[in-house]
Amino acid sequence: MLKSLFADKNRFWQSVVITLGVVIAIIQFVKIAKKNPGDFYLHWRSGELIATGEFLYVNNHNYPYPPFWGFVHAPLASFSMQTAYLLIYPLFFICLFLLIWVLNRMSEAHFPLLRNQLFWVVTAAIFLASRYLIRDMLECGVNLALVALSWLGVYLWSRKKELWGSIPLGFAMALKCTPSLFWIYFILKREWKMAIYTFLAAAFFTLSPMFKLGFTEYRRTFEHWGTIVARGMLEPNPIHWMGGEIPLANMSFKPSLARYLMHFPKEHEARLDTPLYIDFLDLSPQTSLWIIKAVMLCFLVFIGWKFRRHYEDRNDERILWECAIISIMILLYSPVTWGQHCVGIFPGMYLLVRCATSRQNFTRPLKIGIGLFVFLILILNRTFIGKFYSEVMSTYHVATFAFIGIIFFLLKRHENVTREQSQKSESATVAP
Repeated sequence: MLKSLFADKNRFWQSVVITLGVVIAIIQFVKIAKKNPGDFYLHWRSGELIATGEFLYVNNHNYPYPPFWGFVHAPLASFSMQTAYLLIYPLFFICLFLLIWVLNRMSEAHFPLLRNQLFWVVTAAIFLASRYLIRDMLECGVNLALVALSWLGVYLWSRKKELWGSIPLGFAMALKCTPSLFWIYFILKREWKMAIYTFLAAAFFTLSPMFKLGFTEYRRTFEHWGTIVARGMLEPNPIHWMGGEIPLANMSFKPSLARYLMHFPKEHEARLDTPLYIDFLDLSPQTSLWIIKAVMLCFLVFIGWKFRRHYEDRNDERILWECAIISIMILLYSPVTWGQHCVGIFPGMYLLVRCATSRQNFTRPLKIGIGLFVFLILILNRTFIGKFYSEVMSTYHVATFAFIGIIFFLLKRHENVTREQSQKSESATVAP
């Protein structure tokens, strides 16, 4: 009955969805106009420091971001912070459109859809990632831009345009280190031309602030940033990072595992004083760190082994599933993963829903998985259960393990394609 209702009034419901999207966009715009709700001020200030020739990391300002991040934001220093904030806001929608366009172009041959179906697949993917997309609106889509640029690079490579593809991917790598996982992917695939071009592009963009700062100041700036990052990576206590105590909101793999391996001190900001906060193992920081490193390394090796094959056909369906997994792996292996960074789950959500819709194969496990994700991530959030219970949920890092769950759904689809390919090869070999 519900299905027939949507079919009969499809245009009406599409209008409702579009109207709702416009309302949400306006609400976020008003928030930006009234105050500074995100981290944009930090980025704008980085641009101002570069533009005025001041030291970029004065008082350790915005220290996780490399110098190129400030260099890209330098043109915004021509405007006041609030004006620049409002001017750059449309970037979110541009990047969202670009990412959807790329995903559609890469998947349309494998998962053909009617126009109405495409609309609802996009809507479903946006809905499933909405908690993080809405948060990134307040950052003007800078995190969505990194995802879109990385996928644009993959798309151009799949069209045998390595030089053009290396530019957006290299740009993303220079902005933040985490998209470098896509570069490692090309090395693993033995796509040497793309890997070399991307490295050169990333090196050029990384060094480009030198044109403004000069060699001496750039070297000083880059060394300061590198020292802070290295200090964070070498931190012996898994519940600390380059900025001190790991905050509750950090959803990366390391603190999520540490939560179950060791007791956080009572004064730690990621610990809550409530009976709902339950401790698990009480291992030492050193032992916990070794276990965490072993788990993260094993998982990375496991994924690398799954992706070891080189594909002659760059339109191979498995490339879609592999790149969607990489987008989520970035969230897990980054030392810092806030809610706005988690827009990286969008490609995986889009591809899972599109594949199931195109092939009319919403399996029972997929339905249960999507239902659990909606309940745990979209319903049990601050809007519906309040700040306190939302923070309690965060202490158990439910979102992080939900992301791992998405990876296993993507891996299952990847394995199915590999099995189908093997069966076709065997059939071709046996046939007279």
